[in-house]
Amino acid sequence: MNKDVPDTDASILYYDGDYPSLEIGDVRAEDAATLARIGILGDVAFYKEQAEATGGPVLEIGCGTGRLTIPLARAGHKVWAVDISAAMLDQLRAKLALEPPEVQARVHVIQQDATALDLPVRGFRLAAIPFNVLMLIPDFTAERRTLASAAAHLAPDGRLALDVMNPLTLSLDAEKKPSPSEPRRNPRTGNRYVKNSLASRLDEQQRQRLYGWYDELLPDGKIEVSEFAFTWRMIFRFELELMLDSAGFAIESLTGDFEASSWTVDSRRMVVTARLLAKE
Repeated sequence: MNKDVPDTDASILYYDGDYPSLEIGDVRAEDAATLARIGILGDVAFYKEQAEATGGPVLEIGCGTGRLTIPLARAGHKVWAVDISAAMLDQLRAKLALEPPEVQARVHVIQQDATALDLPVRGFRLAAIPFNVLMLIPDFTAERRTLASAAAHLAPDGRLALDVMNPLTLSLDAEKKPSPSEPRRNPRTGNRYVKNSLASRLDEQQRQRLYGWYDELLPDGKIEVSEFAFTWRMIFRFELELMLDSAGFAIESLTGDFEASSWTVDSRRMVVTARLLAKE
């Protein structure tokens, strides 16, 4: 999440409803349908495969509420889970408290700015920057610093895995008419809600403001309204490749989804694995 988004922003409060986990909590069939619609149905499995291939430990940059963190820890991997949002980390800690002690012991929860990451350990085998996190650091220089910070914490020949949306499939113009989501379930309350979204036109720095509100149906029939707003920066394919190269990474794969389909201009996402090059 953007570093200036307040802890009370509705996008944080409803995060687990917007991007449900198929491994944590009360899982429903509709959750898989939601993930499929937004193109991230296989993301957790993908990152677990990357952790298994490298052997861990894992540096997760932008861990949020633990949608990836906890499955990695359950699979036996040590995870340093980093996020700038105190509210999201509080949600992660609450989930961890329900896990067995051995799972809890594998997770180190850290609140830090990814652009200036400074952990007491180095030598990670894998750095993960999942689900649009790089886009949510909406500044070109800051994104490059984030990749450099990841590189500085990796072991020689360590691996980076990340995914972002493909901007060629997104609208670059302003969306002034609210776009309602399908009805979803708030996992904290069990109530149904709808997310109403708008967007600004892409600016000269490739940034777009996303904003709107959530309508949650309360048991007494009333509607509770909560507002959200955040900014992301669209990253185009060859820009991403140049950013990774300048941070010292060699791309191993760049695909259009988590099933390793070839990337095309119509692909929903850019899913990347890269290896840290040895310094000369």
